[in-house]
Amino acid sequence: MTRTVITIGDYIVIKKQNYKKLHKFNKANSCVNIGRDNVNLKGIDGCEYFSIFRMLARNKKNREYDLELSPEAMDLKNEIDVKESGTDNRNIFDDGRSQKLTPAEINDLRSDSSRASDIVESLITNSKTFHNKTEFSQEKYLRKKEKKYFEYIQILRPNLRMITEILYKLDPIKIQGIRIDTLSQIITLCNISSEGNHLLYDSGSNGLLAAALLSAIGEQSSGKLIHMHPGNMSQKLALLGMNFSMEQMDRCISVNVYSALRQFYQGCDTNCNDVTNNESIDSNELKRKALRNVNGHKNKITKHEDAADVTNIEAIMSDDNNEDYEPKKPKWHFLNITASKLLSEKADSLIIACKEDPQNIFNELSGFVKPGRPFVVYYNVAEPLQNLYMGLKSKGNVGALKLTCNWMRNYQILPERTHPEVTMDNGGGFLLSGYIFK
Repeated sequence: MTRTVITIGDYIVIKKQNYKKLHKFNKANSCVNIGRDNVNLKGIDGCEYFSIFRMLARNKKNREYDLELSPEAMDLKNEIDVKESGTDNRNIFDDGRSQKLTPAEINDLRSDSSRASDIVESLITNSKTFHNKTEFSQEKYLRKKEKKYFEYIQILRPNLRMITEILYKLDPIKIQGIRIDTLSQIITLCNISSEGNHLLYDSGSNGLLAAALLSAIGEQSSGKLIHMHPGNMSQKLALLGMNFSMEQMDRCISVNVYSALRQFYQGCDTNCNDVTNNESIDSNELKRKALRNVNGHKNKITKHEDAADVTNIEAIMSDDNNEDYEPKKPKWHFLNITASKLLSEKADSLIIACKEDPQNIFNELSGFVKPGRPFVVYYNVAEPLQNLYMGLKSKGNVGALKLTCNWMRNYQILPERTHPEVTMDNGGGFLLSGYIFK
């Protein structure tokens, strides 16, 4: 069930105007850097999501702030009553002498004033040209000052769109340039549903694809996601940031691709101490090693230390000689076994987003997909997908192949003026989709 109250241990999104930051709320008095400001989050625990907090200066020199719950975020334009304005700006010149206050006086004013509106009102009062500007220029001036002295933040509940936008603005390379429109196309093309098994190979999107697919599968369902990755540990920032329940997270099986395939083909993991499933561990040898460790530790005990605990351990190790001793196996060992069972049942879809050549990966993983099921391969450039397209065309075991390019342009929508953004990144990657026949 979706949480409505901020709880310690959750990931939260901190919003200040157009700036958003993903943060893990580890403890009640944790601090977070928002730009150059250091904000203490004490007091937000137990509050509703989407609550607004006012930043109260604790040390303005070091830009340290506390938070106070506020009913709404005040707008400078509504707080400051501008009574007169000019008809045009033709007689206004930027000579650097329009402001009567010196920089030192402005810094003192910023340290002494408790509200942003007081600072901006003082700047307006001591300006020679503000009241001669047009209404549009005055509004633009207030927006500029509001951006500089804004003192409100909002705590939001993370969702897929927010996390995608935050990670994309932070560094698109770390998520392979995947945008929210690309994620929606991947979910649609591979026909993600709340039932069945879905196979994902991801080699570096910070867990964004796994979070999107697991969100599409939903809670309290029978669907499972096999999340394969090339490294020892999977990237899970976006996956953890979604604050999924334990029931939902347990249905995402994150395994190393080589270890999982070894488990599937050989029936055992060669990284563990077992060579075959039927071969047992020599328990007597393990017990002898344990006793040597205990004796070695007992020799190092000083006179003032109590050796009772060591004696008890030695007595326990000497009892039950016929009982077998098995070391505790790591978690990834059981995840590999689970993934192997799911691979033997075949997957209902295949999604690949990789930084390496996708041809060998697709040839290996496509055998674990049921006939007539869809697949999607994402890459940030077209050439590897073109080679894969020609290779699949020659084999004839897939159909409905389509290579598409994602292109999206943002538009600025304002009252009485609308235009596309001039500076933007139009690279959204390429998608190769189709259906596996056999």
